[in-house]
Amino acid sequence: MIKKSKTPYIRDVYLAYLIKGAQLTKTDEMPIIEYWMVSPTPPKEIIQWDRRKDVVDPKTTAISFYCVDQNLTPILGNPKKYLELLRKYEMVIGMDASPYENMPITVQKSQIFLNLAITYYYAMNGLKIIPNVRLGDDRTFSTLEAYPKHTLIAIGTNGFMRLEENRKKFASQVRKVIDELLPIGILVYGPYYDEIFSYAKTKGIKIYKYNSFIMKENLKGGIKP
Repeated sequence: MIKKSKTPYIRDVYLAYLIKGAQLTKTDEMPIIEYWMVSPTPPKEIIQWDRRKDVVDPKTTAISFYCVDQNLTPILGNPKKYLELLRKYEMVIGMDASPYENMPITVQKSQIFLNLAITYYYAMNGLKIIPNVRLGDDRTFSTLEAYPKHTLIAIGTNGFMRLEENRKKFASQVRKVIDELLPIGILVYGPYYDEIFSYAKTKGIKIYKYNSFIMKENLKGGIKP
């Protein structure tokens, strides 16, 4: 007969190991990304996770997660499994699970928590990171408490900037991010719009532009970004 263990089995359903030792924000108890974790210099190239086979030089390339959520499912469910794979790249741009505005606020913040927790975990395990700032609706502004001030940050614009209404809303959020975090530079992955980042320029913030995979493919076909 197999004896029952005296130590209860606890399933780590929310991946608590990711935020071990983290300081938490006052408002939402999000794990705080520390200043020292952030790379002080931008990468030469950014390649998205699902196109990592396109990487030419891992030592000058940052891996980002600006791709559809279903392509992130394996890494979201088991971040530890991919730690050593990611270690060969120069740095990692913070996770980008989507907090869409049509989600309940609890789900939006849960997605942002997961982004921050995985980013924190990778930084604590020696990966250089640049935090990806991804918000949902205006009720998620409190999550900005989790990001360090006066560092580089990354923002993805690919896939949802075609409508003027969306660009105006996004520009308002970027302005809020800038006022709260006072970044020294912003890495923009995807289409660049002056109307979104003009406020950054008035603040003397350096903008680093990176073409997305789709933009690169369009350029091959003679289509300008």
